[in-house]
Amino acid sequence: MIPASSEGEGRLRVYLGAAPGSGKTYAMLREGRDRRLRGEDVVIALVETYGRPRTIEAMAGLETVPREKVEYRGTQLEEMDLEAVLARRPQVALVDELAHTNAPGSRHQKRWQDVEDLRNAGIEVITTVNVQHVESVKDVVERITGIVVRETVPDRVLDSADEIQFVDIAPEALRKRMRHGNIYKADRVDTALANFFRPGNLAALREIALRLIAQSLAMSSGVLQSPADVLVAVSSRPSSTGLIRRAARMARRFGGQCIVLTVLPSGVQRGQRVAATEALAIRLGCQFHVVHAEDKAASIIQEARRHGAEHVVVGESAAPRGWRDLFRASMVDRVVEGLPDSDIHVIARVSIDEPAPA
Repeated sequence: MIPASSEGEGRLRVYLGAAPGSGKTYAMLREGRDRRLRGEDVVIALVETYGRPRTIEAMAGLETVPREKVEYRGTQLEEMDLEAVLARRPQVALVDELAHTNAPGSRHQKRWQDVEDLRNAGIEVITTVNVQHVESVKDVVERITGIVVRETVPDRVLDSADEIQFVDIAPEALRKRMRHGNIYKADRVDTALANFFRPGNLAALREIALRLIAQSLAMSSGVLQSPADVLVAVSSRPSSTGLIRRAARMARRFGGQCIVLTVLPSGVQRGQRVAATEALAIRLGCQFHVVHAEDKAASIIQEARRHGAEHVVVGESAAPRGWRDLFRASMVDRVVEGLPDSDIHVIARVSIDEPAPA
């Protein structure tokens, strides 16, 4: 057997799917078996089978590290035993469901943080994730499917992957798997087919995944144009999360940095909403800046010039303008006029009453 690397970060290989049941876990296990046959030291750190026969069958012949049992509110939960995997020190660890939230009391809140510890120890990790759990596209997925996504993986984790493999499957083929009971139990099939697994949803999720893969390939092959930074001006309202995610996706596409700017009136202190906005910006790998000023447009122009942002993203409020406003330039008009060398992206009709996503 080949020992785990004693120095340097372990590699990361990600199997990305458009939806549950696409075959990510099976593909991960198949690679694990193949590498085991080639003499590599491979262990299953954690795999969720959900009772699927093919998944259970694919685990045969691979060593499985026993799970850690965690007591929580009188219930015994099972999680990946990070300490045991680190002590075992395999060359390759198979870790399912990268976006999973660990039980309270675990070393880390999220499984992707466990994976970072494994990689820091020189262990190569092969993992799985569905596209709806990628932080920057969370809002797009929720808008398409109408289903709230509660667990996400920061984009930087995928950016650090050495390879991302898309497990492709046609929407109708996936629905056929569902009807045959290969994904969920019989009592859940009809509900799933009528909701998340609708053909339109699956086609849209597949398209999002393919775009992520294409962007990843462009970044890794160095075919991107010169980097272009993106500045997004947001308020502390919940609806700003969509603007931030859109700007982050844009910055990734341009190979540049995303700068999130919040302008607060003088004397107004940061509150919980500003803290939540900053936390989201950090998860997306963006810079975050707060400026205290009365003139929001002037502050946006000044900060865009200071950072040299080639693109500026602003939201046009859904609040109606009064008749007096018709005779003076709006904030967006002033930003467009003040930044003639930048591309201004105005996201129309941002609701001022949009509830905060979970």
